Amino acid sequence: MASQLPAAARKRAANFIHDNANNLQRQRFAFHFEAGNANQVLNALQEYQNEDGGFGGGLEQDLRTRNSSVIGTTVALQIMGEADIESENQTLRKAMDYLEQQYQFNNWSNVNDQCNDAPHAPWWRFNSKWACTDKFLANPGAEILGCLLRHDTGLANDTVNSLLERALEHIACHELEMHELLCYSRLYHCEFLGENYRDAMLPSLLEQAFQLVKIEQRDWEEYGLTPIGLVEHPDSVFASFFSDSLETNFEYQINQQSDEGCWIPRWSWGGDYPGTWAVVETEIKVELTLKFLLQLKRFARLEESNLP
Repeated sequence: MASQLPAAARKRAANFIHDNANNLQRQRFAFHFEAGNANQVLNALQEYQNEDGGFGGGLEQDLRTRNSSVIGTTVALQIMGEADIESENQTLRKAMDYLEQQYQFNNWSNVNDQCNDAPHAPWWRFNSKWACTDKFLANPGAEILGCLLRHDTGLANDTVNSLLERALEHIACHELEMHELLCYSRLYHCEFLGENYRDAMLPSLLEQAFQLVKIEQRDWEEYGLTPIGLVEHPDSVFASFFSDSLETNFEYQINQQSDEGCWIPRWSWGGDYPGTWAVVETEIKVELTLKFLLQLKRFARLEESNLP
């Protein structure tokens, strides 16, 4: 029988979210689990949107600048996707306009130099040499390509097609790191990606996943990509590929729930900005708990509850 999160454990997780979440996280939880509505999610999300259409303000928890960033904007688009916000929505259109404006040097840089002025994780420090590289930046470029295909774009068709070709060349010729693989996964699962691109990408995608995903339980205590970290939905192309380890991984992760009802990050800022990290860590705990509950719901692994 497939592992499920017991009803009592689900209740503890819900209580942790209610007690510790920010408004956006509460509205997202309500949308997915309490018959909330998408407009409430969108209204809460708009608090993070700037005049330029991009998103900041800690929407990506490890980056605290109020200023817009590409990574903050892609997180916003993920949330809008979860809430089924339509492409014509003005909040979404402004986000897409921002991404189009940030396309420079044939790439997108996740962060900009304004991000260095506020507390941030060490990996989000802006580096101008990296941002100006001619190499295809799969994180976030592959994910943004999916957004361009799904929501239409003001960029020329030739530009988008060129980016798709560069993305295919990159995954075939370069070893990815885990976040790049996740961006490629989001592109692959975009329903508007042409079948010719999807067929061309699949062999490299599976090969890279085989190299990056940790399938042994002894490796799951450290930060890294696990089967359930990649297989976000039952109809994922990776579901059957990692079928042997998915069940064990779900069981393991369910058992990792802390006494306070949440799931705890396996990363930190390494001592940087300790006062800010204390706040950020709680936000991340809520985020991890919310996302895991949603994944368990997708996989029908939440025990039905009659608890109040």
